[in-house]
Amino acid sequence: GTVINVLADDSDYVKAGQPLVQLDPADVRLALEQAQANLAQTVRQVRTLYVNNGALAAQIALREAEVLRTQGDLARANDDLSRCQGLSGSGAVSQEDLQHARAQASSARSQLAAAQAGLMAAREQLQSNQALTDGLPIERHPSVQLAAAKLREAHLAAQRTALLAPVDGYVAKRTVDRK
Repeated sequence: GTVINVLADDSDYVKAGQPLVQLDPADVRLALEQAQANLAQTVRQVRTLYVNNGALAAQIALREAEVLRTQGDLARANDDLSRCQGLSGSGAVSQEDLQHARAQASSARSQLAAAQAGLMAAREQLQSNQALTDGLPIERHPSVQLAAAKLREAHLAAQRTALLAPVDGYVAKRTVDRK
């Protein structure tokens, strides 16, 4: 760093821990503020992961209800088709009505397949999100721990802007000058 202040001269008596040289703290202070902001942002992002578990579970319940509804629609469409097929031989149902019943049964099958695919996707999304969160409190999440480590590193750098005397004694020869 850049020396901004020299606090001891040749032949001065200093005590252990006494500041001898002060470095410019501007860059270090900025890095510390950035690390603090990064930790706060990371905690918010990780909290969102945990909250999403509940939202994804609700999405699964919604998809399960949709599957049940489409299963009922398919059962009704199949019943209608069976009745139409049984009555078509006697001429009580036109070919157009029979075709319509087949189309509705086919549409209901497609809707059920789509609902089942949506349910499967929702379950996989929940499992994926849970893999990022299960068994860990927020403070032990790897992303939060990494951001906290960066903050500790920046804090240490900020404390090292003052160079301290390692032992009691006299300054024999000062080799640092203010720039």
